[in-house]
Amino acid sequence: MTCSHAQRFHKLVNMTPAQIRAWHKNPRSKKASWASTRARLPALARLKAKPTSKWTARDCAFAKRVVSFNARMDGMRRKHGCTEKIDVSLRNWGRRACASR
Repeated sequence: MTCSHAQRFHKLVNMTPAQIRAWHKNPRSKKASWASTRARLPALARLKAKPTSKWTARDCAFAKRVVSFNARMDGMRRKHGCTEKIDVSLRNWGRRACASR
């Protein structure tokens, strides 16, 4: 299956699978997101590690959701700066956007 969101997904999700798994265990990850969002982190790490040529329709739908959230929240980061809540929210979707944190 070819997923039109794969390239953007890999650009926006700039944490490695290992970094995503480590972040999931970090107590800071609980500071800005719902438990259901944090519960998706292991699936996000698996998707990041999975070759896009093996993605299913479900994987593509998840990637689309990740891309959409990251794009919106990255816009908030550009507008309001990198607050702790924005940093945590982005990391909970696999994007490390604040160099100083």
